[in-house]
Amino acid sequence: MRLLLMALCAWWLRPGVQAARPACGRARDCVAGHHLNDEFFFTVHGQNLVINFSEAQYVELECPEGVALGGAGMPSFDGGARVLNVTLRRCSIGADSLADALGALNISVLERLSLKDTPPGSLSALHLRGLEHLLRLDLEGTRGMPLRVEAGALLPLVNLRMLQLNRVQMASLQFPPTLHSLQLWFVGETRLDLSGLDQLRALVVHEKESVTVSALTAGSLESVVLDARRVSFPAASRPRSIRRLVLVNWNETDLSARCDDVELLQLRGWVGEEPAPPRRWLSHCKKLREFRMSFARQKSVTPGLLDGAENLEDLGLTSCQIDTLPVDLFKENRNLRIIDLSHNKLQTLPSGLFSNLRNLKELNLSNNKLQAAAVGTLGSLVSLQDLNLSHNPPLLDLCSGGSDAFIVSGTSPLKALTELEELRLGHTGVSHVCSDWRTSMKQLRLLDLSYTNITSLSYLDFHYEHSGSKELTVNFNGTPVSELTVDAGNYKSVIADLASASVKIILRATLPCDCSDYWTALAFGDLSTQAQDSVELLCREEERGSLADALERESLECAESSLCEDQEGCTCSVRLDLSLGVVATASCEGAGLDEMPSRLKFKEAPVWRLMLAHNHIQTVRLQDLPDTILELDLRNNSLHRLDGPTASKLSTVPLWIANNSLDCTCYGYDLVTKLGPHVRDMEQATCDDGTSLKEAQNGDPSECSSALVVATSLISALALLAVMVAVTAGCVMRPEMRLRIKVLLLRLGWLPRRPEPDDGRRFDAFVSYAHEDEVVVEELVKRLEVGHGYRLCLHYRDWPPGEWIHVQIAASVQASRRTLIVVSRHFLRSKWARQEFRQAHAAALRDIIPRLVLLFLEPPHRLPLDAELRSYIRINTYLLWTDPWFWHKLKLALPPPRLLPTPLEDVSVNKAESSPLHGGQDTKPCSPEAETDT
Repeated sequence: MRLLLMALCAWWLRPGVQAARPACGRARDCVAGHHLNDEFFFTVHGQNLVINFSEAQYVELECPEGVALGGAGMPSFDGGARVLNVTLRRCSIGADSLADALGALNISVLERLSLKDTPPGSLSALHLRGLEHLLRLDLEGTRGMPLRVEAGALLPLVNLRMLQLNRVQMASLQFPPTLHSLQLWFVGETRLDLSGLDQLRALVVHEKESVTVSALTAGSLESVVLDARRVSFPAASRPRSIRRLVLVNWNETDLSARCDDVELLQLRGWVGEEPAPPRRWLSHCKKLREFRMSFARQKSVTPGLLDGAENLEDLGLTSCQIDTLPVDLFKENRNLRIIDLSHNKLQTLPSGLFSNLRNLKELNLSNNKLQAAAVGTLGSLVSLQDLNLSHNPPLLDLCSGGSDAFIVSGTSPLKALTELEELRLGHTGVSHVCSDWRTSMKQLRLLDLSYTNITSLSYLDFHYEHSGSKELTVNFNGTPVSELTVDAGNYKSVIADLASASVKIILRATLPCDCSDYWTALAFGDLSTQAQDSVELLCREEERGSLADALERESLECAESSLCEDQEGCTCSVRLDLSLGVVATASCEGAGLDEMPSRLKFKEAPVWRLMLAHNHIQTVRLQDLPDTILELDLRNNSLHRLDGPTASKLSTVPLWIANNSLDCTCYGYDLVTKLGPHVRDMEQATCDDGTSLKEAQNGDPSECSSALVVATSLISALALLAVMVAVTAGCVMRPEMRLRIKVLLLRLGWLPRRPEPDDGRRFDAFVSYAHEDEVVVEELVKRLEVGHGYRLCLHYRDWPPGEWIHVQIAASVQASRRTLIVVSRHFLRSKWARQEFRQAHAAALRDIIPRLVLLFLEPPHRLPLDAELRSYIRINTYLLWTDPWFWHKLKLALPPPRLLPTPLEDVSVNKAESSPLHGGQDTKPCSPEAETDT
C-alpha cells in the first residue's frame, strides 16, 4: 500500500506534459514552417503540407502528390494525438492498413474517419483492420474516377453506426447490420436490397438514373430521402415506422397504404399516370403535418385534394404552374399555419378561399401574377404574421383609392392584419406607403418595399407606430424615389423618427438637390450613426455629391427669373435658410454693368446676395442696395470709393472687392476705415497706388479725420480762386493760352459745351499706341465702336499699304476729330509713337478745338517721361486707365459720335487683314488721298 501511494504521488507531481503538436522530427525531407492558430505548415519533399489540428477534437491533412500517408518525410505528433475525427484528403490507398499509416504519424482516431477525394484504388478489409471501433465512416472518390470497395470490406466494422459513400463502386451491397444511418451518393446501383438492416433509422439515396428500393422491413426506419431520375418505392417496401418521406420523381403515387405514421411528405416532380393527385389523396395520412409538392407542372389543383388531412399544418404547392385554385381547397384544414403557393401563375384568388383559416401565420404568394383585387381576399387572415406578396408585377398601388370596393382611400385591404410581423411587397407596382402599414401594424419587424414604383415619400412615410419587441426595418432599396416632401413644419418630427432605435429605414434616393430639398437636408443631415449607414441621399447631378454636401455648400437653390426679369444680364435664384427665411441671389457676373443693377425686385425677397464680379461698376450708393444684404461680390470692377453710409452698411456684410482701383488716401477714408474683417479677399484687395488694403487699414485713421475737413475747405477756396485767376489771365494772356483755359473749363464742366462744327473729318478719334498694348485698345474698340458708335482710326486696319509712315501719321491726325494717345512704357520706347504725339500736339495748337487726349496706363510719376511730355501734362489734363470715372471722362474728352455712313460709302482697303479688335465694322482709310480716290 505504501508503494502504491508513492506511485500515485509521483504521478500527481510529475512535470507538465506539453500538448501534442505535429513536428518534422528527424525526417530529412521535412521542413517545419510557422503555425497559425490550428494550422501547421510544412514542406515535405519540396511540396507544401498543411495540417489542421485541434487538441482531442480533429486532425485534417491533405497528402502531397506522390507522398504516401505513412511515408518517409511526413511529420508526426510528438507524444501522440488522440482525436475524435480524422479527415484525409487526396491520400492514396496503400498496401498497409489505414490504422498503421495513421500510427506512423502518432494519430489515433476514436470515432470518425473521412477519406475525401481519394485517388482511384481498391479498399479491402485489410485497409480497415484496426478500425473496428469506428462509429462513422465517410468514403469519397474523385469525380469521374470512383473508389472501388471490395465485397465484405465493411463488414468487420462491427460498431459502425453511420456510413456515407460518395462516388464509390461496391462489388455487392453488404453493410454492417449495426448501421443507423446510410447515405449513398452516386454509387451506381439501381436496385437496393437493404434487408437485414434492422437498426436503420435514416436512408438517403441520390442517383442520376432510376432507383428501386425494396426489402426494407426494419421497424425502426423513420426518414427516407430518395432522389433519382425515377424512383420506385412500393408500399410493400415501406415500413410503417416512416415519419419523414422525401421522394423525387416518384412513380408509385399510391398513398392508400402504409401512410398512417408519415408526418412529413415532400414530392418533387410528378410522374404519376394522372395529370394531378386525385381527390382525398392524403386522407390515409392521418398524422400528416407537412405536405410539399413542387415542379408538378399542373395548372389546376384537384378540388378536395386536401380533404381528410385534418392535421395538416404546413402546405407547399410551389413551381407547379398553377393558375387557379378551388374555392373549397382548405375547407377541412383548419389547423394550417403555413401555406406556400409561390412560383406559380396565379392571377386571382377566389373570394372566401381563406375564410376557415383562423390560425394561419405564414402565407407566401410571391412570384405569381396577382392583381390588386386578389389582395382583397386576404383581409380575413387576422392571425397572419408573415405575408409575402413580392414579385407580383401586376400588383399596383394598394392605397390610392379607386373604383374597387375593397380599397379605402389611404389604407389597404390588409388593414385588419394587425398581427403582421413581416410584409413583403418588393418587386411589385406599389407606388405609395399605405397609412395602415404605418399606424395599424404595430408588430411589424419588416416592411419590404424594395424595387417598387415609389417615387415620392412624405414626412409621414418615416413615422411608424411601432410597439413590437424587435426593431422594424422599412426597406426602400431600389425604389426610384426622387422627391422627399418635408417642410418647415415637420422636419423635426422626421429627425425624431429617424433617430428612433426601434425603426430602421433603408433608402437610397436621387434628388434634385434644389430649394425644395432644404428641409429634407436638415432632417437627414443630423442622423444617428445607425440611420447614416442605411440612408443615402444623392444629388441628380453627380458632381454635386450628396444632399448633405449640397446643404453644406449652401447650393440648394431654385431659379426664380421673376426677381430679375427686368434686369438684363442677370439671373436670379432663391434658397431657404433656417434663420433667414428666403435668400435671393442675383448673378450678374460679366453683364457689362457700368452701375449697380437698379431693376432687381428687392422688395419681393427679404434677404439678397449680389454677385456682381467682372463688370465696370464705379460706385455703390446706399439706395442701390436691398434692405438686408447677405453677401456682395464686387471683384474686378472699377470701384474707387464708398461714401460713409454705404461703407457703414457694408461693414458687416461678407464682401469681395479685389481687383478694384481703391482710393486709400484720406479721400477714401470711409472705405479704408469701415470695411473690416468681413472683407473676404482682404489679402488680394489693393489700393490704386499698389499698396494692399490691409496695409492701408493699419495706418492711423485719425490723421485723415481732421485733414479731410481742412482739405475740403482748402480745395473749395482754391477752386474758386483758380477760376477767378483763370478768367482774369485769359483776358490778358495770348490766344493759345486762353484756348487752353477754355478747354480746361469745358473738361471740368464749368463752361457749357458748344457743338463742334462738321469739318468733314471721317473719324472721331485716331488711336495711337504701341503694339504691346493691344489688350487696352481692344477694350477701347469694344466700348467705343461697338458700344457707342464711335469711328476709330487704327493703323493696322485703316492705313493703306505702301505709304511713308510719317505721311500716314500726319494724314491720320488730320482725318480724325481727336487723337487718343495710349501712353505706356512701351509707347515711350517707340519712336513712331512719339512722332504721332508731336503731330497731334502741333494740330491741337493750330486748331481752336483741343484735339489731343492722353491716356496713361499707369500714374505718370511712375513713367520715364521726357521734358516735352512732362511740360504738356503740367498744363493739360489727362486720363488715367485705373480711374473709376475713366469712361465718363473719356466721353467728355471725345466729341459726340456721328451717324455711320451707308455701307456703299464705307469700304476699307485693308479689310482682309482686319484684326479681332476691329469688331466687325468696316471703315475708310485714314488718309485724305484715299478719301478723294473714293
